[in-house]
Amino acid sequence: MNFLFLLTVLIYLAASIFQALFLTTGARTGASTLRPKISFIALWNTIVGFVLLTCFLGLWWLQQGHFPMTQWTHSIAFFAWAITLIYLVIVRLTDLRALGSFVVPVAFIAILVSYSFLTDVSTLPEPLQNYWLLAHTALIFLAYAAFIAAFGFGLMYLIEERKIRKKTDSLFDNLLPSLGISDELGYRCTILGVILLTMGVIVGSLWTQYIRDVPWRWLDAKVISTFATWFIYVVQIGFRRFWGWHGHRAAYAAIVGFAAVLCTYVGVDLFLDSMHTYR
Repeated sequence: MNFLFLLTVLIYLAASIFQALFLTTGARTGASTLRPKISFIALWNTIVGFVLLTCFLGLWWLQQGHFPMTQWTHSIAFFAWAITLIYLVIVRLTDLRALGSFVVPVAFIAILVSYSFLTDVSTLPEPLQNYWLLAHTALIFLAYAAFIAAFGFGLMYLIEERKIRKKTDSLFDNLLPSLGISDELGYRCTILGVILLTMGVIVGSLWTQYIRDVPWRWLDAKVISTFATWFIYVVQIGFRRFWGWHGHRAAYAAIVGFAAVLCTYVGVDLFLDSMHTYR
């Protein structure tokens, strides 16, 4: 299983490199014929990496008897899986492969961290040994993945806007989507993320009704941080709907939301005590 995980890390590394090359070929000689090949390799490396990661998580589940959530270094592997899934769905629906240059490296970093700091498996507390854990964590991580996709669209919007404003060519050479597409798809990813995060929180709160040994605590660091992140994105949606927060303001808001996601997931797990953290 360790070899499978190492192979997955290497495939994601290759995918990240080719995803970056896809954008940085720019207007160089022969780029028009080189780009499709690079794009093909990048996409299929990502797909193969996703399949291998799925197999690794499945084998983990079968061997350990529970979902990989005993420690932060375990859960981040599933986080990478969720990011890749959201990206592949977007590519399937829109064929906007340029997004991979911004989100696939994030998935690779997550997998690399998980592989580098993977520790001995600890036993999952008995109250958590049920399918509520899978539903709750899967919804939360898929929400975070959608927010990361919105972050990627925000970055693409700002890069393209800067290029248009300064009327200069760039390495990307019209590979990025138009401003309108980046803005709209970023907004849709934000809405999807809010829906999934809301469902995840609801499932988590309902779950506590069936676990007497792990009561719900509103003052828990993870709970407070999650609600703060949820509020940030809901405010973004409200500002867009009622005050016309389109364009670069929405893009900057997506970046702020991404920072909130990092604080909620990484910051709380590493630096604060929470009933959601099992180190």
